[in-house]
Amino acid sequence: MPRPSAPRTRRSTPRALDAELIILADQAYRSLGLRNFRILLNSLGDKECRPVYREALQGFLRGLDLDEETVRRAEINPLRVLDDKRPDVQKQLVGAPVLRDYLCDACKAYHEEVRALITAAGVAFEDDEKLVRGLDYYTRTTFEFVHDGLGSQSAVGGGGRYDGLSEMIGGPALPSVGWALGVDRTVLALEAEGVELDIPAATSVFAVALGEAKPAVFGLVTELRKAGVAADMSYGGKGLKGAMKDANRSGARFAVVAGDRDLAEGVVQLKDMESGEQSAVPVADLVAEVRNRLA
Repeated sequence: MPRPSAPRTRRSTPRALDAELIILADQAYRSLGLRNFRILLNSLGDKECRPVYREALQGFLRGLDLDEETVRRAEINPLRVLDDKRPDVQKQLVGAPVLRDYLCDACKAYHEEVRALITAAGVAFEDDEKLVRGLDYYTRTTFEFVHDGLGSQSAVGGGGRYDGLSEMIGGPALPSVGWALGVDRTVLALEAEGVELDIPAATSVFAVALGEAKPAVFGLVTELRKAGVAADMSYGGKGLKGAMKDANRSGARFAVVAGDRDLAEGVVQLKDMESGEQSAVPVADLVAEVRNRLA
C-alpha cells in the first residue's frame, strides 16, 4: 500500500477531520463504481490509556498456546496479534481484553463524536474492536475499507490518526490523519464487481526507432514530454512489427516512426493510430504538429 497521506492542516477539530477523511474515502471508492465494501472503525486510545490495555493484553496472550514467532510479536506489539487471520489463533483470542473497556474518558468522548459525525453524513460503518492496523504510530481513530469479494485479503484501503508520528521520525509535534488506498486490491475489487473504468490512455504518442535512429528518436520523445505531451517509445531492439504492437497496446493516438533514411531526409513518419493515415513530418515541426493534432 502507498505511504500515509500528508497531514491535514485546515483549522478544524481533529475528530471532525477524522470523520471527513473517512467520508471522502467512502466517496472515492463509490466514485470508482465500488459498492460491495464495508467500513470498519475502531479507536486505539492514546498514550495515556493504551499502555494499560497493552499490559492487560500481553498478560492474556502469555497464557495462550502460540508459536514462537507470534509470542515474539506479542511482546513487541501485542495489538498485531489481534489482527492475525489464522483460525487457530483467532479461536484462542476469544475472551481477550477489549480495548474499548480501557479507553480513558477523553478517548471515549472523541470516538463517540467521530462515530456521530460519520453517521450524520449518512455513511454506514461497522464497529470492529479487533481492528488495529498493526502499526504502533496510530492513535485513537483507525479505520479500514474491506471488500467482500477478495477472500481473507479483503482490505482495499485504510488509515487513521497518527498523532506522534512526526515526533517518532524526528520532526516537530504535529497532529496528523491520513489514509492509503491499496491500488492492486482496489483493481481486484473492481474486477470482482465487474466494474470497467473508462480510463483515457496514459500515452498520446508512441515512438518507434529503426536502425541507428534510437538516439535521435529518444531526443524527440524528450522534447515531446517537455512540451507537455505524454510520450513513450519502444525499447529492447524490437523490429517494426513488434514495436507497432507495443504502440497499439499503449493506446497512443499517434505513432512516430523513424529510420536512418527518414532522419537523413529530416523527417519522421507520423501515423494516426485511429484512422491509419500516415504522413511525413519535418523533425523540426514534430512537436508543434502533434500538439496541434491533439488540441
